[in-house]
Amino acid sequence: MQIRRGRFSVVRQCREKASGRALAAKIVPYQPEGKTAVLREYEALKRLHHPHLAQLHAAYLSPRHLVLILELCSGPELLPCLAERDSYSESDVKDYLWQMLSATQYLHAQHILHLDLRSENMMVTEYNLLKIVDLGNAQSLGQEKVPPPENFKDYLETMAPELLEGQGAVPQTDIWAIGVTAFIMLSGEYPMSSEGTRDLQKGLRKGLIRLSRCYAGLSGGAVAFLQSSLCARPWGRPCASTCLQCGWLTEEGPAGSRSTPVTFPTARLRAFVREREKRRALLYKKHNLVQVR
Repeated sequence: MQIRRGRFSVVRQCREKASGRALAAKIVPYQPEGKTAVLREYEALKRLHHPHLAQLHAAYLSPRHLVLILELCSGPELLPCLAERDSYSESDVKDYLWQMLSATQYLHAQHILHLDLRSENMMVTEYNLLKIVDLGNAQSLGQEKVPPPENFKDYLETMAPELLEGQGAVPQTDIWAIGVTAFIMLSGEYPMSSEGTRDLQKGLRKGLIRLSRCYAGLSGGAVAFLQSSLCARPWGRPCASTCLQCGWLTEEGPAGSRSTPVTFPTARLRAFVREREKRRALLYKKHNLVQVR
């Protein structure tokens, strides 16, 4: 049974013969000249053990395919999970952010940049446990300068400014991606929209992140988190460890002393998810056509 389809892979459900346990098989086709790049995800996954990262169980390599046997994360993606509700609160957003930042802190401690922390790569399993999947774009921090992944060209709205400028990636590049996801959860919109790369670069240089798009009633801590994580300069963003220590994420309740939590309606987020799904379908169709040709 197919679970997910990416631009360059398919994820199917499978079962372990000995135990009958359900697992996920990620099948990645490759050409011989692209073998090293494909194996990069396996090299990263085989040494990672964290509750908010999908765990690798086994891997198989053929002349044309890499098959990764992974923990089955059968829940919905993060944004559809929120959109299915009647409403959600700032406290719910903080809980998910803490989980993704915890995983990101661990990755960076292992000298790995994820570089694709879009909400599409975050699954919510039972008990609201968030799992980050897909390390296909992961890069080692050991390199002096990480080249910007070409795969990002289809997701300009989530690209960090340094990638758009061709300057390579740093740990704070992952923080930008988390900031984008936080902004969407707190507004139902991208922090910046554009018609192309040039418009995005121009807007980012001017710091045109419109906080006025966010829902009414956000706490000062939420606004400060968005401002810091979406700083156009990577050295102006906090690292994952600093984010986890900020008062907004560690305080009790949705907004500190506020006794009644502010809730956000999901109509805008549902519309956002619908439009994103349409765009995703077009992207997959385009990539499949390119591969056929």
